[in-house]
Amino acid sequence: MPSPPTRRSGTPSAPHHLLVGADTHGVTRYAGEVAAATGAPVVRDIGDLAAGAAVHLHLTDRLFGRDPAEAAATVESLTRLVHLTVTLHDVPQPTDGPVFRARAAAYGRIVRASRAWATNSWHEHALVNRWSDADAQGTVIPLPVSRPGDHGGTGDEPAVHRAPAEPVLGVFGFVYPGKGHRQVVRAAAALRRAGTPARVRVLGGAAPGHADEVEELIRSSRARGVPVEVTGRVPEADLVRALRGVTVPVAAHRNVSASGSLNSWIAAGRRPLVRDGAYAREMSALRPGTTTIFDDATLVPRLESALLGPAATWTPPGADLGPQLEHTAAAYRAWWASVTG
Repeated sequence: MPSPPTRRSGTPSAPHHLLVGADTHGVTRYAGEVAAATGAPVVRDIGDLAAGAAVHLHLTDRLFGRDPAEAAATVESLTRLVHLTVTLHDVPQPTDGPVFRARAAAYGRIVRASRAWATNSWHEHALVNRWSDADAQGTVIPLPVSRPGDHGGTGDEPAVHRAPAEPVLGVFGFVYPGKGHRQVVRAAAALRRAGTPARVRVLGGAAPGHADEVEELIRSSRARGVPVEVTGRVPEADLVRALRGVTVPVAAHRNVSASGSLNSWIAAGRRPLVRDGAYAREMSALRPGTTTIFDDATLVPRLESALLGPAATWTPPGADLGPQLEHTAAAYRAWWASVTG
């Protein structure tokens, strides 16, 4: 059985955190970070939960298998055993493709079954209300930005240099449809036609089930004459250095709802080009000066501008990078106290 929750002076105990999946999965890793920051005991097996316990779950339906209905059924069963609060990740939206309707229905079941729910952005909250449950009322606790050195890597201040003769456009995270890699390759091809020999570095590997996407990306890049390097997963200890090692960071995903990769760029001191959308605008307002927004018509001009003025690809001194993990932990504790009494 799990050990009882620890108490910090003057604060209520945090609920047990049920971690599903491998720690290499972004949602599971983040759940572990929140648990550690709030002093919450971690449980890996549902069978180890005591009846009536307060439990928090960070979830994406994909952690429970390919069938979204299976994820919903698992959560509904769990709520009959414990007092469950959830943080929803990868909130369904139409760009999910054929599985969208099933995912939207599953998330609706999850929010109705849970004692309370949260998202990482108001954009996601609006998606829940539009596609999963129009009457559901949750809370919003933004993803934190970790300072360099918090999870490995170097905390050294980055140096801003001139753009190299062969600039590198960097895209970080898993490769899957809609992540924006192809758009960045097309932009690099346009730069090369104009005389700038840009190349693309993919800091990551294929998302599960999408190995063919990497193969197609490499084929299409060769056809356009754009050199592409796919690094595979970057170890945590090397991540900050890798993110600082590209010339222009780009977050071009089309169906973003909350982005750990965007926060990783910012944590490394980078000011990435971010594709316009409700989430991008929300994060730009939350952390002014930490992103540069583009749309389909302006990516190439934004890249050209960044190459002429590379200092614009780094966050300015004194930029507010909050919330940080300790602020997120405090927000979770206040929320849990409000919904559990």
